[in-house]
Amino acid sequence: MKNFIFIFYFLFLTQNFFGQSITGKVVDEQSKPIAAVNVYFDGTTLGTLTDKNGFFTLHFGAKLNSILVISCLGYTSEYLTNFKPNEFLNIKLNMSVNVLREVVVQRDGFSRAQKMIVFKKQFLGSTKNGKSSVIENEEDIYFTYNTKTNILEAFADEPIRILNNSLGYKINYQLVKFECNLYPWKTKPNGIRSCYYAGLTRFESISNLDKIKRKRDEVYDGSRLHFFRSVAANNWKNDNFRLFRGGWEVNPIGFFTVKDTLDYKKVTVSTLKNKQPQMKVLAEFDLLRNGDQSKIIFETSTFYVDKFGNNSHSDKIYFSGPMSEQKVGDMLPMDYGIN
Repeated sequence: MKNFIFIFYFLFLTQNFFGQSITGKVVDEQSKPIAAVNVYFDGTTLGTLTDKNGFFTLHFGAKLNSILVISCLGYTSEYLTNFKPNEFLNIKLNMSVNVLREVVVQRDGFSRAQKMIVFKKQFLGSTKNGKSSVIENEEDIYFTYNTKTNILEAFADEPIRILNNSLGYKINYQLVKFECNLYPWKTKPNGIRSCYYAGLTRFESISNLDKIKRKRDEVYDGSRLHFFRSVAANNWKNDNFRLFRGGWEVNPIGFFTVKDTLDYKKVTVSTLKNKQPQMKVLAEFDLLRNGDQSKIIFETSTFYVDKFGNNSHSDKIYFSGPMSEQKVGDMLPMDYGIN
């Protein structure tokens, strides 16, 4: 199996927001207000906290396709998708039920420390920014490993707190899924066939130093976020993305059709000729940018991209090469660079 590592931006929504605000109140099961509740748009720096009376107001300056997350320690998180920015939101959080998990000691020859090494490498990444990022609550992460399937899974009941001083962000990552398909551990330690993870993120900027801004620009340049924004804007040439198919350079306009809709761009990809009905891969291309070559594979012929570069089918679009190496340690908020 090819080693395609990718990030799935959990859901894609189509809400019509134009520089407005969201207001509301968060209460518990007894209708008592809850203070210091996190209210944020997934994958962005756009967030706020409720006041002592449970009220919040969240401002944003552009139309946005993202989940509104309401999260507080000790309560079950809520996720809102179907609402309007001019309505007042009344949100009730239920107390989370703490289940005492049975710890099963398995003789799999795979220690927790070794599992953590695999997790951090595949989750944070092995780039300079990935290696320098720190998980502040590693104790909240636990693992299962199936010796028959060689699948390593990771779980966390509380958001994973990540400190990325290199890019000047604190990240709360609510892990939804982490699954790595490994080669047999005894014969090939750390050998990864494939790895998949998904979650909800809140970014908090902790530095505005010029050197930090330069590092962020360097990470954005040629990233997947940059790529999807370029595709949606038909800006391949100006952004220096070159498309190859079968070893030959091709004109992207002949293979990617972009149509405007009210809130996002609809992108249709030209599929492979003579493809069989059972084939999952519908199209594949090589991307060349400033000497770096990556591969992109599509298991969907249509996807949607909003102004932020958020796309609707990240679970069906795979990257390999340099564009796949950026993981959470190199992740930028979806509103990065958007005025």
